[in-house]
Order: sequence, then C-alpha cells, then structure tokens
Amino acid sequence: MKKLKIGFWTTAGLVLMMGLVPASAQLPSLKTKEGLGYFIHVETKDSQFGIAADGKASIFPIGKKGPVGRALSIPVEFTVEETYADGKIVVRTIAPESLASAQPATDKPVDVSFHGKVKGEAGFEVFVNEAHGEISLGGKIVDATAAKNPVKFSIRFQFPDVYSYDKDGGDRQAQKKFEGKTKDDRMQVTWSDGKRVKVSTTDKVDATSKEINGPGISELEVQFSTYLDHKFHFTASPNSVISLVNTPNEALHRGFTLIWTADVAKDPESKARINFSVK
Repeated sequence: MKKLKIGFWTTAGLVLMMGLVPASAQLPSLKTKEGLGYFIHVETKDSQFGIAADGKASIFPIGKKGPVGRALSIPVEFTVEETYADGKIVVRTIAPESLASAQPATDKPVDVSFHGKVKGEAGFEVFVNEAHGEISLGGKIVDATAAKNPVKFSIRFQFPDVYSYDKDGGDRQAQKKFEGKTKDDRMQVTWSDGKRVKVSTTDKVDATSKEINGPGISELEVQFSTYLDHKFHFTASPNSVISLVNTPNEALHRGFTLIWTADVAKDPESKARINFSVK
C-alpha cells in the first residue's frame, strides 16, 4: 500500500503555506492554534475541513502522522456558473475582498452563512453546518442584476491525481505493482432514480458520460489506498444533484471534479444541501 504523503506542519503552517489568508479577506478568522486563519475549521479523527478567510476551502484526510499535504488535499470551491447564449459555461470564482459574514469564526458551525460576489458581479450566499462529523453545504444566488447571462450557484470538490508519484504503465513488473496498490480502490454512485452503479477508478473514462452520471447522482462513495483507505461519502439532498467531470479518456484516479448544483425551480427556499464525511 502506498504510504500517505503527510505534511509535517501544523494546521496554521498549512494555512500560511497555501496563501489562504490574503490581507484583503474580510471573513473573520479563528485565533486558535488549530484553526488559525480559518473562518470555519472542523476536525474529526479522520479529516479536517476548513474555509479560510478568503473563502477558499479544503478537505484534509488524516493519516497516521496527521493531515495530508497540499498535493493530496481536496480543494472545495464555491462558484457561480454563467451560461452564454451559445451554451458556453464560464465558471466564476469568489472575489475574496467581497466576502462578509455577520457571524464569528467557529469550529462548530451551526446555521453559519457568508456572502460575497464573483467576477461579473453576481452575488451569492453560502450555508454551512456540521453534525457528528458530517459537513453540510449549500448556497444560492442573491443578486444577479449585473449578470448579462443566466447564472447558478455550484460547489466543486476537486480530487487530485492521487497516484501522481506512481506509474500505471511501463514494464510488466511496474504495472503489477501499481495494480496491487489500486486493487481495493472503489467508487460507487447512486443515481437520482435509485440505481446503483460501480465505476472503475483505473479504466480510462469520460466522467460526464450517461454511463456514469445517469440522470444525475444523488450519492457517491469513493475510496483510494493513497488515503489509507479512508472512504469519502457524498449525498445530495432532494432537489439537487451531483455530477462528475474529468479529463476525457483518463482514469478517475488521475483526478476528477465533483460538482453539486440545486434545482432552483424546485428549491425556491434554497434548502438543498450536499453532505459529506470522511470515514
């Protein structure tokens, strides 16, 4: 099994190293050693989740010696998707200087929210809760008057190339060694119609295909040996779906993005959420 790449720095060091706290950030931040620089910081025995003062967020699974390093963390982005008349979708990311919250920084988020804008001036609001180690995230568009095209809120979880130090090709011996590392890797999705589908993490696929996304994904569980067999579990509440994208014709262990969106017409009160945990 591949040894977990561990960062030998503290949480505070991770924040500083990653440049997560620019001077222009306006969200309040924790002053504790564990949560320094974070607006929200939640730690369980299996993972850390944090939203920094500039709105950047990440999941850090925990190994034998502490949280994983930056290369194996899972960045989480709060975005606004703008759809042009020709069908082209442009993803707008947070303008850090626009962020604000009426609530203090916390390591126990209950009904916490913050708001801001993206380039293009569309405004958004994000909702955060935690209960028994499970994180719940949601959001909505609050001001689209300046947007020239239709916009919608989305949350993106970016899984990295989890075997960036390993080759899945080469001679027979190297290939056999790689197959041994990935033999217990798993991904299972449950579609919105209730059908369960096992998805290969080692075969080259197009993650946007109907064979993987179906009518929309309501639940997903993925496991990689790189993370000491931690399981990542995601569920989309009613009136929302998960979709997957990757570099076409690449194996999912080489990286993929999980995208959550809500159906605004069916969810006018913005109660839909994506819930996730690491076990």
